[in-house]
Amino acid sequence: MARRQLKQQRKRPLIVICSEGGTKSSEYYYFRNYRTIDLRIQFSTGNSTDPKGMLNDLLKYIQNEDVKSEDNVRIFLVLDTDLDDRRINEIKEIQGKCLENNIEIITSAPTFEIWYLLHYRNNKLKFNNSQDVKKEIGKVNGAYSETMNMYRIIKNYTSEARTIAKSLEQRAISDGDELIKANPHTSVYKILDAIDEFYRI
Repeated sequence: MARRQLKQQRKRPLIVICSEGGTKSSEYYYFRNYRTIDLRIQFSTGNSTDPKGMLNDLLKYIQNEDVKSEDNVRIFLVLDTDLDDRRINEIKEIQGKCLENNIEIITSAPTFEIWYLLHYRNNKLKFNNSQDVKKEIGKVNGAYSETMNMYRIIKNYTSEARTIAKSLEQRAISDGDELIKANPHTSVYKILDAIDEFYRI
């Protein structure tokens, strides 16, 4: 009985996600579906859209919410590269500070929505910008908006998407390309890996 009470008293594992747009972002509408009675998912607050500003917003959130006191927590900063050299350099500049604060950087090129597209096919297209990706999703899905609950539409193909995302990364590395500059790529699957790990606790 005592062991059962102790288990009930322990906080559920926590995943904190910081993404551009916060609770109005595609990331929010996707990852909120992974909240369960066994797992908390929180989205940090803030209005910044540049990598440095988003990191500062996330650090404030971590402090205000006392996130570091959690026993089982993973913190993710989800960034689009936008295929923009300046933005990519800013992401590189914050890597050290993220490492110091146990924050994992998740990048997608050109945008988070490439993750959705990988659920439809092993994508080999190169995109010029984020809007091109969203238009492509609209073509294969019939329609697309950032507030759509894409999780319900694509959830049965997530295993394949994870495999494809990993293969894109491996291909970029084997070609000698810098992963953060690879077009397309996404490391969103790493958040799902963390979710899986927490379910095994």
